[in-house]
Amino acid sequence: MVAPDFRVDGRVALVTGAGRGIGLAMARALAACGAAVAIQDIELDIARAEADAINSAGGRAVAIGGDLTELSLPARVIDETVAQLGGLHILINNGSIQKHQHWLEQDADEFKRQIDADLVSPVLFAKLAVPHMRKAGWGRIINIGSIQQRSGNTHMLPYSLSKACMEKLTVALARDLAKDGITVNCIAPGWINTWRNRDDFRDEQDKIEKGKRVPLGRVGEPEDFAGIVVLLCSAAGSYITGQNIYVDGGLSTW
Repeated sequence: MVAPDFRVDGRVALVTGAGRGIGLAMARALAACGAAVAIQDIELDIARAEADAINSAGGRAVAIGGDLTELSLPARVIDETVAQLGGLHILINNGSIQKHQHWLEQDADEFKRQIDADLVSPVLFAKLAVPHMRKAGWGRIINIGSIQQRSGNTHMLPYSLSKACMEKLTVALARDLAKDGITVNCIAPGWINTWRNRDDFRDEQDKIEKGKRVPLGRVGEPEDFAGIVVLLCSAAGSYITGQNIYVDGGLSTW
């Protein structure tokens, strides 16, 4: 029996919003499995520090700054990734904006700002990444959804709507790009212990207690996404496309 191949040697990955949290965990996992990684984040200093850490550990990474609400960003980030790392094989649309505000209190400009970052920007990243993947005859696009694409959230309506759209975007692109050797999947997190959710927990004990609401009995950690992203980007996951995969400790089963 041949063991599954989870290596991604020789591949170049771009992860948006990867300075911290889930994005960083996925970037680290791909780098550990052999990929060169472009870490994009609005906070360039944080991205640089993480890229330096990967390079110091023997990997290969670069940092690229920029704001996802600026719709000229995808072209610049992809151009810099290709110029610095020599190509682009893996795109992870991870970056997004969350703003807690009831939908009746949110004006049109704020709504548009979040939709631009959370939906329009990922579509542009995918559109501009595909020619590089076609040239290589191989590609992986992973969109990051959310459990909120299923449940909705009136206090984060643009975010939950955009995540629902990401699931449909995944299906559409998977059907269109399969002939090019490009798989497209969506990973949907549940309740995860990231810097973005830091205000959800008063302390470690509070996190433990709140984790009991999850079927698996704990809040998720960014590192829980390392395995699924490596699977989907490696040869071991080459027959998986068009799927929405919840990584949520079973929360979506309730």
